[in-house]
Amino acid sequence: MITPNNDDAPDLDDVIEPEGDALPAPIYQGPAGMPERLDDEALAAATEQERVAAGLTDYAPGQVPPATDPLPEDASEAADRAQRGLLEEDGTA
Repeated sequence: MITPNNDDAPDLDDVIEPEGDALPAPIYQGPAGMPERLDDEALAAATEQERVAAGLTDYAPGQVPPATDPLPEDASEAADRAQRGLLEEDGTA
């Protein structure tokens, strides 16, 4: 067999060899890249947003602020119950 003449080959003596891999370390997850644990609250919030984006609902209930301002720290328990609509009527709660 005849060895080809490689006089035209580039000189590779000045090529820098990398000392380490430039890629980030792999993150090991479950099958198909699923994380080991799912955040149920984040999933519920994302589902609400998708329903709004798809036009299935008008708003995301998790993003609706409370209807009333929070009571001051020194407010009585009676004021808290009144604000939440838990007033006693006829002696029953």
